[in-house]
Amino acid sequence: MRIILAILLASVTAFSQIVVSVDENVYKNSDKNVFMAVGASALLPGMGELYLGEQKLVRPFVWTDLALWVAAIGSYVVGDRYVSSAHNYAVRHAGFTGNKNVSLLNTVGAYRSRSGVFGQNSSPDMNEDYNQAMIRSGKQIDEEFSKDIQWDWGGSDNPETTAHIEEFKSRMRHYRVSRIVFQVSVGALILNRVVSMLDAVRIYRATSTTSFSSRVQFEPEFYQDGGALMMNVKF
Repeated sequence: MRIILAILLASVTAFSQIVVSVDENVYKNSDKNVFMAVGASALLPGMGELYLGEQKLVRPFVWTDLALWVAAIGSYVVGDRYVSSAHNYAVRHAGFTGNKNVSLLNTVGAYRSRSGVFGQNSSPDMNEDYNQAMIRSGKQIDEEFSKDIQWDWGGSDNPETTAHIEEFKSRMRHYRVSRIVFQVSVGALILNRVVSMLDAVRIYRATSTTSFSSRVQFEPEFYQDGGALMMNVKF
């Protein structure tokens, strides 16, 4: 019985066809540099994928990055214009003598005056004057800003002066919104690069191995009755 099996195996081997197939995807980037791929994605998301021959994610990464750059630059420019507009408005309607400092402009919107409101109503808000608010809180009136910085929006019982300060506050609110958009856009730009870098590493790991799978297929040709033996080996 053992002799018969040996003869059969010898016959199968003699008349068989050996076919070796190799999956090119598992080693197509074996000659590439992973640091080059990661660096390319850090500079411009999608370039690491392009370097590794993965085309399908290049455009999404590039277009996303372009949109975020437009949002970041646009929001920064718009925010700067709102600050300039608010500063000029305070100079024109409140006699503001300070510079275009955001912290100072926020204070200008929080108090109607620096050293007494002109034409103040008979029962003013206790926090309408900046100097009085500093004294009540135990601070020096020039502790944060010099005495040369002055402003006066006028009495709170005057609809016109109230409209002026509200318009000023509106411009400063628009500035703050634009700065939030700018910060979110910058954060998204960084995140887009991190995702692209991680994706480049993933692609490199999946396509840079030197190992391959081979299939040895035995197809003996005995008679025309269809008798055959097939063996698959993967390693």
